[in-house]
Amino acid sequence: MSCCAKQKKETPDPTPNPSFEEPSIHEDYKDFERDPFFAFIPQLGRWAGGIVTNELELATKGIVSAPSFTSKFLKGSYTFYRANPNILFREILSGFTVAIMQVPESIAFSFVAGVPPLSGLQATWWMAFITGIFGGKPGMISGAAGALAVVVTRLTASDGVLSYLTTDERLNVLYMTMFVCGIFQIGFAWFRLAKLVRLIPETGMIGFMNGLAIIIFMAQLPAFQYCTAEPLFVQCTVEQRQWLTFSGQPLELSLVLVHVVCCMAIMKFWPKTPKVGKWIPASLVALLVGTLIEWTLFRMAIGQGTRVVEETATIQGDPPKFDWPTIPNDSQTISTMLSFAIQLAAIGAVESVLTLQACNEITDTVPKISDSNQECFAQGLANLVCGLFRAMGGDAMIGQSTINIMNGARHRVSSTMSGVFMLLFTLILSPFISLLPIATLTGVLFMVVLSTFQWKTFIILRYGRLSDSAAIVLVTVVAVFTNLAIAIAAGIILSALVHAWDSGAHVETDVVVKDMIINGKRVNDVKYVHVRGSIFFSSTRKFINMFNIAEDPKTVILDFKDALIIDHSAVAAIQGLSHRYALAGKRIIIMNIQQKCIGRMQRTHGDKEKFHTQMSHHVADLESQRREEEEERETNVIGSPSSEPKDLQNLKMFETDVDGMDAELNKLIDNRADVQEVDSAKRSC
Repeated sequence: MSCCAKQKKETPDPTPNPSFEEPSIHEDYKDFERDPFFAFIPQLGRWAGGIVTNELELATKGIVSAPSFTSKFLKGSYTFYRANPNILFREILSGFTVAIMQVPESIAFSFVAGVPPLSGLQATWWMAFITGIFGGKPGMISGAAGALAVVVTRLTASDGVLSYLTTDERLNVLYMTMFVCGIFQIGFAWFRLAKLVRLIPETGMIGFMNGLAIIIFMAQLPAFQYCTAEPLFVQCTVEQRQWLTFSGQPLELSLVLVHVVCCMAIMKFWPKTPKVGKWIPASLVALLVGTLIEWTLFRMAIGQGTRVVEETATIQGDPPKFDWPTIPNDSQTISTMLSFAIQLAAIGAVESVLTLQACNEITDTVPKISDSNQECFAQGLANLVCGLFRAMGGDAMIGQSTINIMNGARHRVSSTMSGVFMLLFTLILSPFISLLPIATLTGVLFMVVLSTFQWKTFIILRYGRLSDSAAIVLVTVVAVFTNLAIAIAAGIILSALVHAWDSGAHVETDVVVKDMIINGKRVNDVKYVHVRGSIFFSSTRKFINMFNIAEDPKTVILDFKDALIIDHSAVAAIQGLSHRYALAGKRIIIMNIQQKCIGRMQRTHGDKEKFHTQMSHHVADLESQRREEEEERETNVIGSPSSEPKDLQNLKMFETDVDGMDAELNKLIDNRADVQEVDSAKRSC
């Protein structure tokens, strides 16, 4: 028991202060009357009505001011980029580079999701274009992402939850799911749920980044595989794909490694090149060099090439067409669609908000909750549109966003143009994109993996706290094997449990047994307990164990001046103590409960009258009261007319003992030392 007990003896005071009277219970606590049981219904209605009214006012203002805002925004952007053409050039070039990088990613995640490659490419176009305009972070890239693809595959797989439907029907359910997912994400933004991101601890963020890095790395492993069973690589099943080995395909595997190493070297050293290193993105240079090496040195000189985009999947297609998804009208299909829509909305919102925070850290930007809510709205709008145009949907992409920021892009032009270029690739520029070697794209994304992974993880694992290390490992592992939303939730739960456990040990008390005046009467041997800390479900057991009912005196005072009563577990603990003391013929007096805690105890305490009685006592420390009375008497004596000084020199502070001062001066003169200068002392010698 972390308390200190002090026994004090007080001198008897035969004349207690008669000014204290037994207080009126109901008058002191009339402001804390408990509301009627069903009073929350109209209160909830007023709260919801206020939110709806406020949102409608904001929406009305937004609609009314939209034309003028758009006009000012376009004029300001035109003026800015006209004055800074270099920035515009860098933004467009970076958008072009990112769009090239998104082609193999979109195709790969389309294969993971079990949808046609064109569905993933069009999802990337819609996501990048819409979030580039309306998103909360300029320069952040969105598209078909692996975090959603691993969940979507359970809808589209022939042996998944919709196995009783045909392939076309399963795809229609997917598109309707993305439509509803967009509505949910817009609802997240409307209710300002992005503020919940503050619950995510730093260890959760580290695990999130590590999990993303591992997911991106695993998505690049097919670059080291080959398949001869089908004309296109994406048409091959997992069983038909085989790994490149030095024993079976030594030359092809060596060329793939050359592509990867050269690309990573260019990504590392090109930005350090004077002048041109800042103008042309390193990733674009790496892609151009890799394509040149593939079609000149490898295929023409050596006679052996590596797999390129045109051998992986067909990216040319028709423009997006509006198509309302028709799904079977049965309860099982609709319930499955709604459950997956909620999951995808949560995963997409969490990944997008955390990616936004990661981009803010890279650019040293101060994060704002409004930016996160705006990003949720943009993601929801983009997914809603994807569902109407037969696209698989998506969310923010940390890899492409990192590439865009590393290229120097900081404005909306880059992210918007990446979507425009993606559309052009599927309609016009597909012959050019088809020439890109997959290994070069893999090298670029390997650099993204190295920059995304938090290498300080190993320092924390070695020297940090065990709970922090466990949280990082948990979030990372769960993110890789399930999805990011579940991983973040697991990290929050673990961190909350650790915090509750630690906080429960920080309840302390100072115990003093002394005589006190209670309601004007002197009471001997009162146990005064000064409680410090937060009392809640984790600390109630320690708080209760600090008391020994059999050995405690007849009166116990609990002073909560430096304590907080957090939840009903704390209220129940105090109520239980009071009941057990009452059974032993003893009483508990409660004092100095903070205002916000009084209302909580008033609403949930089982015996309201008893609680009022415990709170309605006037308690005074005997020693403190005696000190106050002495000070009051001194004040009265000093303030009496007979004692007031008539002249300034008569004040106490100016009174001096003249004879004593003369004696001190004479003593100093007699004891004075003979002080001489050094030179004169030498001459005298």
